[in-house]
Amino acid sequence: MKKLALILLLIVGMLLSFSAIGLVMLFATGVVESIDDARALLMGEMEGADLTLMKAGEAVQVQDALLLLQKQKQELEQDLLTLKTQQGVLQQAKDSLSTQVGNLMQTSQTQNQEDARKRAEGLKQAIALYSALRPEQAAAIMDEIPDDKLILEILPKLKERQAARILNALADPQRKARLSTQLMEGKAVP
Repeated sequence: MKKLALILLLIVGMLLSFSAIGLVMLFATGVVESIDDARALLMGEMEGADLTLMKAGEAVQVQDALLLLQKQKQELEQDLLTLKTQQGVLQQAKDSLSTQVGNLMQTSQTQNQEDARKRAEGLKQAIALYSALRPEQAAAIMDEIPDDKLILEILPKLKERQAARILNALADPQRKARLSTQLMEGKAVP
């Protein structure tokens, strides 16, 4: 019981001391000049004294503005979350595309190597075939080949005597001259 009484006295003392400190501050700042002014201020009767920091209409406007800002903040947070999700999806798509491009490049490189190997093999067989034919027969076949590049790949790989006879046996004199010029200029495909 004594403890309860002491606690109550302590609380009352604190309230009085805070009130006293507040009263001293009012006098010190010049807001009130007498006890009657202080009482009138506390009762809201003092002329020119406005205890409220803002009017009721202003408080509503501030609350509306705060609510609007809070709503905008939530929308921005939602947009940020959406952007992070989309960024993750885009990163996955980028990784997937990078993997696909890598696979396609590997496949293409493998295919190109295979094509080059097959072409070299075919060229080797063609050279063996043209070497075995009589020059007139080989020239007749080459007359039917429209691509000079292929002929320029085959002729330099034949024995010189065989290549010269085939070139001489070609039917079109302009083509003979053109192929001879290209062979002399080193335009034959190695």
